[in-house]
Amino acid sequence: MENRKEFIRNYLLIADSTLSVMLDRFEKHPDYGYLDTKFDLITGRDNFDNPDKAMAFRSKNFVYSWIQGRGAEALAGHLQAGLNSACRIKDVLSTLCEKLYNVWQANGKRMFFMLSPEGRWLNADGSFRTEAVPGEANYSDIFVAKGMLTAASVLEDKSLQNEMAAWYKQILDAVENNKFVTDQQPFDPANPVAAQEGKILQGPFMIALGGIANAATITGDGAFLDYGCRFIQRILDIHTREVDGRPEFFEAVHEDDTPWIENGKLLCDPGHTLEFTGLAQRFLFILEKADRPQDKELIQRCRKFFPRLLETTFALGYAPEAQGIIKSYDLIARKPINSDMPWWSLPETIRAAAECEVFCNTDQSEIIRLCSDALWNKFTVPEQGFFAWQTRSSDGKPSTAIPAVPDLDPGYHTNLALLDTLALWK
Repeated sequence: MENRKEFIRNYLLIADSTLSVMLDRFEKHPDYGYLDTKFDLITGRDNFDNPDKAMAFRSKNFVYSWIQGRGAEALAGHLQAGLNSACRIKDVLSTLCEKLYNVWQANGKRMFFMLSPEGRWLNADGSFRTEAVPGEANYSDIFVAKGMLTAASVLEDKSLQNEMAAWYKQILDAVENNKFVTDQQPFDPANPVAAQEGKILQGPFMIALGGIANAATITGDGAFLDYGCRFIQRILDIHTREVDGRPEFFEAVHEDDTPWIENGKLLCDPGHTLEFTGLAQRFLFILEKADRPQDKELIQRCRKFFPRLLETTFALGYAPEAQGIIKSYDLIARKPINSDMPWWSLPETIRAAAECEVFCNTDQSEIIRLCSDALWNKFTVPEQGFFAWQTRSSDGKPSTAIPAVPDLDPGYHTNLALLDTLALWK
């Protein structure tokens, strides 16, 4: 328990410090209207006004929808958690939502990975995108919809809340009917992300769970509970299997639900697996409170399965010497594919383990300790507001590899996961 007192202090310091930096930077450029986490922890350089053309993708001229949607949800979460600066958070959140709403409206009620400050879609080279956004939904749609839905709730904007809830249902239908197409653009050659014909990812089902939990709580609409149940059931049925008495979780399947094996490899992203256990349990707490008879079998299935999945995946992905969770692992050869260690999987695992202690009544204190120590001692940078290195390499040193987006985390992976953990420990 003494460890947990220290962890609580550290978690709160991370949340308070990063929030203060985000608010300060937003208020420094009030006409910009977007969250600004465009600074480099390795070089210490502020990239907001970076004139270097080769670094344009890090500057104010490239707005990342993922960051803005995630940031909206994170700021709403900080407000709900009762952190300081409530008035400042509301002001920033209101401005950000207005900006995102106008961009969404101007682009046919769709979002895309990169956009100009004026809200036009951008290609990776900075040229304006002229072709239509493929599919009926993408990750930017998910992040912005669930972020604005949560923000609308704390801002008490009923009209925006209703509009975002309706849009989110459209997105969930697209995900469920395989009309989802990833819009992520690649920054790291070691992390291929381009959409492939016939390749169905677990990612949109998993990421949507966080928004489903929020939507169910905010709206009271039982349809969101049904979506969550179906999404968890699908992932458990199609993206997991038992091999030699251990559970395995893989990222992608074919349209016939068979595992996607590419170049002889079956890819597991340990961080995604651990994130899934956390987001699923977060939803299941809400589901169990609803006390619907039809959900009891799924709840019991998860209670039995999640501790095994959590412990097996953590053992597979955690690098004890470097202290981090590797990016990808081949379940066929039983060896790492990409040994880089992104920061985000540590707080996501802390949340998953803390939830597992409550939901599944199992002791996960060692996983919580290892992840908390790694996050605090190996990733966070006290001199720069306790933001975390985005990635560390297998030798333990900070890496320039970009896990998904060049901008730093706007309190989404790190702070929301830690705040959820603190709420459980209260």
